[in-house]
Amino acid sequence: MKSLKKKTIGLFMVVCLSLSVGHTVLPIDNTISVSAKTYNNATIKKVQKKLNKKGYKCGTADGVMGKRTRKAIRLYQKLKGIKRTGNINKKLLKSLHVKEVKKPSSKTSDVVSKTVYITETGSKYHTAGCRYLWNSKIAISLKEARKYYSPCSVCNP
Repeated sequence: MKSLKKKTIGLFMVVCLSLSVGHTVLPIDNTISVSAKTYNNATIKKVQKKLNKKGYKCGTADGVMGKRTRKAIRLYQKLKGIKRTGNINKKLLKSLHVKEVKKPSSKTSDVVSKTVYITETGSKYHTAGCRYLWNSKIAISLKEARKYYSPCSVCNP
């Protein structure tokens, strides 16, 4: 009986030690790093179209940085010898021969007439094609949305 207790305690100690040591996570190439600059949806869409045209399957060119887009960018960066980040940066744009689309200056008339969308439970406003609008979609003017909600960090309306 004592040897069974000793074996059980020994096994328990081994499991505890292996769990405490086993949680060391080493970085791998599939990690997503945060780029210093965020590009707008129009620039992302141009990159997606160019990657799709070159055979890197990043899905529909919708201007949203999803998993498939990041995977396609990493593959392209790997094959072109560019640092693999999975994000859009100046080197990637230059390599793809894509010019960054600058956001037009927002005018008061644009803010009043532009329609954005909110969800029933959300606290952010989104553009029509945002991936976070899959459940509900309530139209609201951009001017009103800015008063009560914050912009989505993905679609950046």
